[in-house]
Amino acid sequence: MTAAERAFKDLFDREYDNLCRYAMSFLEDSHLAEDVVQDTLVKFWEQRKDLIESKEAKFYLITATRNNCITALRKQASSGVRFTDTKPETDPEPFITGRQMREDADEQSKKIAEALNQLPPKCKEVFLMVKMHGMSYKQTAESLDISVKTVENQMGKAIKTLRDFVQSGAMAGLILILLLKNIFQA
Repeated sequence: MTAAERAFKDLFDREYDNLCRYAMSFLEDSHLAEDVVQDTLVKFWEQRKDLIESKEAKFYLITATRNNCITALRKQASSGVRFTDTKPETDPEPFITGRQMREDADEQSKKIAEALNQLPPKCKEVFLMVKMHGMSYKQTAESLDISVKTVENQMGKAIKTLRDFVQSGAMAGLILILLLKNIFQA
């Protein structure tokens, strides 16, 4: 395995899950999100090998993933096809506890998605970049080509909106605490 291949494997292992979660925030379909991230990584490998070992690789992948998600949404809208993330039960769990755990995790994911969907699109994007990808305000500002002050304002708005959502009784306060403590990071 060459040094470039090893560096790409490390980058893939480190960023794949975060990129999939980021794509899910746009697409709301795990299969489509994974397809978009995989396509993004393949194109990155084919066209941007010079960036693989640089610090900018993560930011490039985040921006490319966002742009590819937007393209996928446009294709969906123009074709009139709406993908949904349905999971047929082809192999039932042998124990009810395993199924219950999966259902609980799905329910929590839906609640988190519902809370995040309360945010305006730009605000949501900034929040996810900072909390999910662990980017600093400065890195987020550079990646989105906005000022650091705008990032600060968007984060304040996101936290206030999420706090209001929690206080409305729509979900448990624990989820907000987990969100704000970077649970998205693997």
